Amino acid sequence: MLKELLTYFTTPCPKHIRHMGYLYEAIAMRERYRRNKASWHHHLEKSKKFILSASGKIKNRQKIIIIGSGLLLDVPLKKLSLLFREVILADIIHLPETRRVAKKYNNVSLLEYDTTNTAEALFLNIKNGIMDFPASKPTLPDAFIDNDAESILVVSLNILSQLSVIPHLYTIKNMPDADESKIENWCRGIIESHISWLFSLPCNVCMISDHEFIRKNKNGDISEKGSTIHGVVLPEYEDSWIWKIAPHGEESGEESKELYVGAWSLKKTDS
Repeated sequence: MLKELLTYFTTPCPKHIRHMGYLYEAIAMRERYRRNKASWHHHLEKSKKFILSASGKIKNRQKIIIIGSGLLLDVPLKKLSLLFREVILADIIHLPETRRVAKKYNNVSLLEYDTTNTAEALFLNIKNGIMDFPASKPTLPDAFIDNDAESILVVSLNILSQLSVIPHLYTIKNMPDADESKIENWCRGIIESHISWLFSLPCNVCMISDHEFIRKNKNGDISEKGSTIHGVVLPEYEDSWIWKIAPHGEESGEESKELYVGAWSLKKTDS
């Protein structure tokens, strides 16, 4: 607990990111991984292998941008730093350990930004008493996607289902009278906007994301299942696997939770 508190109070981040819970969630994710390393191993390794496979299809390999780099658990950073001239790790927040690892590589840089462009707008709306849901407008700084698009790979890494989670929770907490169907449609729009944006990029793109959850009781019977992306329909995946994210005792002593994960190369360039 002391280490978590120290991380929370010493990690620099914008006021709205801290207030909305993004920093807390990043620290909580770190602790969940430490408790569940064995059950997460398969998912993390499959994610790394798919990124490396997608990287092998890129001409010249000038730049790779990882959106959702997080704790680097699913990022084969050393290999990517050797494959690409430049590696950019993008996320809404970077914990100190991520910064320390990135400093080991001369061609690795960090970018802190909200790919949905909704967090700060939502924070300010609620602060000013404006009960409105900001539209998601995904973007990257123009300089990150230059004219040499065939040499660039953008990776959306295990982030799609997470894009609306904190905005959703923050809205429910601070807009108790908001229409639930409107909140649901807004969250679905955040997911859809991210996918549409990825398709619109002029460079090569790959995406890894969970899209469905299942809960099982101690007997292994499914007790619940549903979409993790608000029912958004995804393209046919190139690879898929199961992420055993919460073994018995992690979220509930009676149930475990697994995620169905898909991996897509949205655009390909022949090598």
